[in-house]
Amino acid sequence: MMRKENRSELTSQQNSEDPFPQTLFAKNQWLGIGFLIVIYLGFGFIFSDYFKDRSLLISSPFYWLPFLFGIFSVISLRLPALNKISDSVLLIFLLSTAACFIYLDSQLSAAPVFILSAGLSLLLLTGYFFLLPIPGYAVTGGLLATTVYFVYLFMNPAKVNEIPLVLFSLPVFVNIFGILYQINSKRLNELLINRNQRLKKLATESKELQNLQSEFKELKDQSLQQQSSITTLQEKLVDLKNLLQLEQSLTNLAIRFIQAPVDETDEMINKGLRTLCDYFEADRAYLYFFAKKGTILNKSHEYSGEGVKEKIARHEKVNNEDFSWFIKSLKRATHLAISDIEQLPIEASTLKSIWKVEEVKSLFIVPLTLNDAVVGFIGLDYLDKRETWPTFTEHTLLSAGLIFLNTLERKRYKEHLRRSEGRLKLLFERSADVLYVTTPEGQILDMNPAGVKLLGYNSLQEVLKLNVKDLYWESDTRRNFKEIINEKGFVKDFELLLKNREGKKLTVLITANAVTNEQGKIVAYEGIMRDITEKKQLEQQLFQAQKMESIGLLTGSIAHDFNNILTAVNGYAEMIRRGLPEEHPQQIYVSHILRAGRRAENLIRQLLAFSRKQIIEPRIININQIISDLRKMLRQLISEDIELHTELTDNIDPIKADPGQIEQVLVNLIINSRDALNQVKDVNLKKFIKVQTQQVTLDEDFVARHPGSRVGEFIRISISDNGIGIPEHIQTKIFEPFFTTKEEGKGTGLGLSTVYGIIKQNEGSIYLESEPGQGATFHIYWPISEEKEDESKKDDTSEVTTKAEEIIMVVEDDLDVRELACTFLTNLGYKVYEAENGARALEIISEQNLVDKIDLIFSDMVMPIMGGDQLAEEIKKINPNIKVLLTSGYTDSQLMKTGLWNRGYHFLHKPYTIQQMAKKVRKVLDNQ
Repeated sequence: MMRKENRSELTSQQNSEDPFPQTLFAKNQWLGIGFLIVIYLGFGFIFSDYFKDRSLLISSPFYWLPFLFGIFSVISLRLPALNKISDSVLLIFLLSTAACFIYLDSQLSAAPVFILSAGLSLLLLTGYFFLLPIPGYAVTGGLLATTVYFVYLFMNPAKVNEIPLVLFSLPVFVNIFGILYQINSKRLNELLINRNQRLKKLATESKELQNLQSEFKELKDQSLQQQSSITTLQEKLVDLKNLLQLEQSLTNLAIRFIQAPVDETDEMINKGLRTLCDYFEADRAYLYFFAKKGTILNKSHEYSGEGVKEKIARHEKVNNEDFSWFIKSLKRATHLAISDIEQLPIEASTLKSIWKVEEVKSLFIVPLTLNDAVVGFIGLDYLDKRETWPTFTEHTLLSAGLIFLNTLERKRYKEHLRRSEGRLKLLFERSADVLYVTTPEGQILDMNPAGVKLLGYNSLQEVLKLNVKDLYWESDTRRNFKEIINEKGFVKDFELLLKNREGKKLTVLITANAVTNEQGKIVAYEGIMRDITEKKQLEQQLFQAQKMESIGLLTGSIAHDFNNILTAVNGYAEMIRRGLPEEHPQQIYVSHILRAGRRAENLIRQLLAFSRKQIIEPRIININQIISDLRKMLRQLISEDIELHTELTDNIDPIKADPGQIEQVLVNLIINSRDALNQVKDVNLKKFIKVQTQQVTLDEDFVARHPGSRVGEFIRISISDNGIGIPEHIQTKIFEPFFTTKEEGKGTGLGLSTVYGIIKQNEGSIYLESEPGQGATFHIYWPISEEKEDESKKDDTSEVTTKAEEIIMVVEDDLDVRELACTFLTNLGYKVYEAENGARALEIISEQNLVDKIDLIFSDMVMPIMGGDQLAEEIKKINPNIKVLLTSGYTDSQLMKTGLWNRGYHFLHKPYTIQQMAKKVRKVLDNQ
């Protein structure tokens, strides 16, 4: 610790010729007392705003306590008898002021804690820089005040959450800065004391020399050697005085730059260069720095005397040969002193030309290094020749240059920090994802505009009033989230269900971190939240479409096998019935078998409609005409208390569809609406079902939001009701086969699945809009067709007579169905050949030379080795006159896709009756 007498000795010294005047300790302490009173009054005024009655504040004895210690501090500094205890009094003055700040804050629950933090920080800075010059007192005061401050905050944890960690920890950084300042100040002061002691010693020697000089004058016969010694000692004394003056100046310069605001950096550097010019009697002083990896030299700062032209601001390509002599000299990290530029070597001709343009006759340059690399230089220019420079010139320029360099680095860092903060703020505000900060208790501390918009609020202030617990769709999710983040310290892509201001469900992904304080306690959660509501809906719709497609493939395969079985069962039952007399008692049993078979056929037909595997006979129709013709039947399907409305848009384009399928779709949806209306318990409700048509264009935006649709022109058929509606949790299941909400025995669960299959088979789409209690609307999008109706394809129901003169080849892999077909055709008089697949059929034709004899190939479509469609193609190659009749339980619309009908092939759907088979065979053979 610095002794009082040393301090007094140092403060009593002042050199009026010092270009950087030294600040006295006594003056600092007077300033410190003044600053402390001003700070206390200023923050006292701020605190008073939070008192309901300011007179209570002024009447409090604690409010006047710092003034009493302030007066006592002034007295201790003024009276020599109290000087010994003045530092202790000043320390108590500082602590009492800090204590009163804390007391005032404790009386005001509404006062923000950053006011206390800022006030205390200013008190500590005043103590370190002005009030307490002795490090021991300054550090003791700073640490005691800071300790009381943190004890107070620990006793009031609610105040800590009001501001960021950096703000309430500001006194800690002030203490660190103050301690470093005191350490450096102590070292500098000790150095000054040593210098003063040496100066005293030299002054004493000087006096002795002066006495000797007087004696020398009186005794002229003294030795010339003694006279030379005296002269040498005098020169050393002058150098030491100048060096001491210079060190004091540099110390003051460093202190000033440390204390100066960043905005004043350039002005202070220019003033420093001017002082250097005055001190060394130079015409110019300047700073240059390298840029772009040492290829460019930029002038940073310059001071020029009156009438002196400025130096060149920028030099390009300094890494080439023209500047090599100068760059090599700088990299040696020693000064460059040129008394006359005319004496420069030949390799420095470029520099010589530049300096002549700048009117330089002599110069002194010192390189500046940062991290062991030369980053620039500081220099002095003279417009006349100069023989020598003081010995301390290099040291002075280097010290001043490093002070300037460090100040510029500090400025650059703070500007970079300011820009970074601006970019982060801009990123926070413009981010499309939600950025937020909350407390573990759920209080929202901050949120960017994207979060405010997502939650449906008008301003951040409204959001800050919320608790995140109110935003969770399910309360248990909040507990799970906290358990994970508290255990791991973070969560990544944590999926949550939230709700916005209107109560709408939001699905979000959260990535967040837990923020802890110095004690390791979690004080906040900060994270990013991304809205994936629409994405999840699209995934659900896509999953539903894929699931429906998978079920369709399965049901199609099952239906194919059942159709083969039903063909055989119904066919043989029909043959038994034809072979028995009408009065035979077994006829009733056969009729039951056939009736059950027909029911099974209808069930299979519905499965095929759902799986989109059945063969249809589409034609060009006007949907409005179909609905109008069907209205009477639809009216009979619903009860009298339900009104049926139709709103059909005029002049809409035709569609291509099987009329029977359209009727099936409408009937199923009308029945579905009727059942929903019958469950409504409100007897005063005016029940209705509405059928609407409209021509629409589906664009890419619609397709993106409705998986399964496609771009183009469509007719939209909408069936609406005001029934009980469909709950959200079952809306994705309603098109699944066998799914029903009706009581057991009152529904097969194939109605809506059949509708779905028919629409998908015809390249359309269907979507549901419904809310519980608000009714339901099914929107069907059926593609528009530009074709015209072909009148030649109308059904011919005329009776067929059997000529029984032709030869038929039956190709069927199912043994029961093949035997049935062969038996019945043989009974009708046809000559029949049979084969189990297409390849075997071709072998039989070849082996028995039947190419020109066979009249008809009656073949199944799907068989092992070779199917019916491939067999038909091979038959046409060997004999185009042979007719082909294909059959199948399902074909996945193969006839339409391959265009087999357009090439003369015919089709009979399984299961078929023997009458249907006989008629179809006859029509094909007769070219009907």
